[in-house]
Amino acid sequence: MNNIDYKVGIYIRLSREDEEKEKYQESESIGNQRTLLMQYIEQNKLNFIAEYVDDGVSGTSFDRPAFNKMILDVESRKINMIITKDLSRLGRNYVQSGLYIENYFPEHNVRFVAILDNIDTAYDNSNNDIAPFKSILNEMYAKDTSRKINSVLQAKRNLGEYLGTPPYGYKKDPENKYHLIVDDEAANVVKLIYEKYLEGMGTMQIADFLSKKKIPIPSDYNKRKRGVRSLTYGLWQQSTVRFILSNEVYTGTVIQGKRKKVSFKSKKFIDLPEEDWVKVENMHEAIISKEDFERAKKVIDNTKGSRVITNDYIFKGLLRCYDCGGYIGIRSPDKNGNIYGRCQRYGRFGKFSVCSPHNFNYQVFELQMLEVLKDVCKRYTNMKKLEEIAQKAKSNEEKIIDICSRIESIKEQNDKETRKLELMYEDRLSGIISLEEYIKNAERIKEIVKQNEISIKELEQELEGNSKPKNEEGLEDLIDKFLKMKNPNKEIIREFIEKIEIHSDKQVDVYFNFKPLQELNNNFSVAKKKYEKKTI
Repeated sequence: MNNIDYKVGIYIRLSREDEEKEKYQESESIGNQRTLLMQYIEQNKLNFIAEYVDDGVSGTSFDRPAFNKMILDVESRKINMIITKDLSRLGRNYVQSGLYIENYFPEHNVRFVAILDNIDTAYDNSNNDIAPFKSILNEMYAKDTSRKINSVLQAKRNLGEYLGTPPYGYKKDPENKYHLIVDDEAANVVKLIYEKYLEGMGTMQIADFLSKKKIPIPSDYNKRKRGVRSLTYGLWQQSTVRFILSNEVYTGTVIQGKRKKVSFKSKKFIDLPEEDWVKVENMHEAIISKEDFERAKKVIDNTKGSRVITNDYIFKGLLRCYDCGGYIGIRSPDKNGNIYGRCQRYGRFGKFSVCSPHNFNYQVFELQMLEVLKDVCKRYTNMKKLEEIAQKAKSNEEKIIDICSRIESIKEQNDKETRKLELMYEDRLSGIISLEEYIKNAERIKEIVKQNEISIKELEQELEGNSKPKNEEGLEDLIDKFLKMKNPNKEIIREFIEKIEIHSDKQVDVYFNFKPLQELNNNFSVAKKKYEKKTI
């Protein structure tokens, strides 16, 4: 094919790392890449068709706007030749780069040229043969850069330096951008939210209260602080209030590293278990005391996923459907003032024969449940009963050992699969297996490892549930406080109860946070009590 018959597309890419390099080196700039490529086209009398530019985009991923447009133009035969400054501009993922150069481009009759690497697929030469190894070096460079950046960021996290955007209620210290200082105006709103919540007001009620007071929502407040005019104060959302109530930063604690990238090649993030978070206390002035934060957290954790209603009932968020595991919602009072509980999944999917109503009169349930709780607490104070409980207590040590053994076995399997992948990688470099065979087997191994990691996580969650029974510390004081209360609130109820399951026949199973109370409950007839509908 004559040069004039080639329809050329030039591809230019500049990453954020390249932008840093521009401070002392001009060679990577978009302008210089364009000049080099156009000179090559002119010297070789090629037919220029289109330019594709990805500015500030990493080469570790091939999901780039301009690159995707270029591939579409290849598919539509608009271009049949691609020129880049060097191989690293095409990408720094050696598997993907090799797939395009060795498979995709030849299959679509596309000539590829990387000028500075002397790679031209129209000719059979040694430079083309070493292209895969140059791709590997490019990927190693990207991986090394990513590792260095992450190392610096991790060091800052470990020191408690705040790396993100300041949360509502704080602003950056003008003398240290990694330190937070209190923004008094917003901090007063944060204090107000906690105050109302601990008084018993629900998150939706608080959101409506703030909206009626025309207090600017965080986004409008930040705009105003930046000098951007906002025409409205906006409406507070329940989710915003809940987020503020759940953010430990207000106690002076910096928590970072909650997520990480799957790999330096991927844009996907995964959530890390809480024990892997970087948590540094007393890094800045607290807006909320640790005690008030923990009190609020206990309530909000127990109401996650429960139905949003105007009234806050003391057992709200604790009620579960025994049959489907979903939440039991508490409905608004009917015209006769009766309040009923009902399975939420049945309410949403009942027409598909999912679960059953589980209807019961909440007012009757609440009165009887409080009686049950008081009875259990009184029984606890009986020392003879405590001695009986101690004799009946059994260890679940054997189950814990079994779970730990299964976790170790799965981890060993993952280590073996990872080693297989490393050996295949070496075979690929040696030419023992093809690129297609490597990719196929690598995907299979990655899927095995992924499923194993899911199994490990599930077993670790099961282990946590079996190895951390709540002790009796503070239980006597809590019981004393509860028995003296004329009208118990939902905060103290959640100190006692983990969840309450309602059966379709109105049978109730109560799960206490404290093991001694659970032992009493197992010997008590509460599980057989029935809460029937009140006759209207």
